[in-house]
Amino acid sequence: LEYRHQIGQTGVSVSPRLLVSIGVSGAIQHLAGIGGAECIIAINEDPDAPISVLPIKVVGDAVEVVEELLAQLER
Repeated sequence: LEYRHQIGQTGVSVSPRLLVSIGVSGAIQHLAGIGGAECIIAINEDPDAPISVLPIKVVGDAVEVVEELLAQLER
C-alpha cells in the first residue's frame, strides 16, 4: 500500500475515537501507530495474536464477524 495507507511506527499514526482492527496481527510497529485511538476493537482468528492485548477483542473469522456486525448494524 501507499505510505499514506500504512499505519504503524514507519507509517502514519492515527487517533480516531473508534478503530476496528480487522484481521491485523498486531505487530508492535502497528500497535505503536494505533496507540492514539480512544477505543480499539480487534477482530482476529488467532487468540494469541499480539493484537489480543487490546481490551476489546473478538476471536473469529474476520469475514464472518464483519458480516454479522454489518447485519446487526442494518437492523
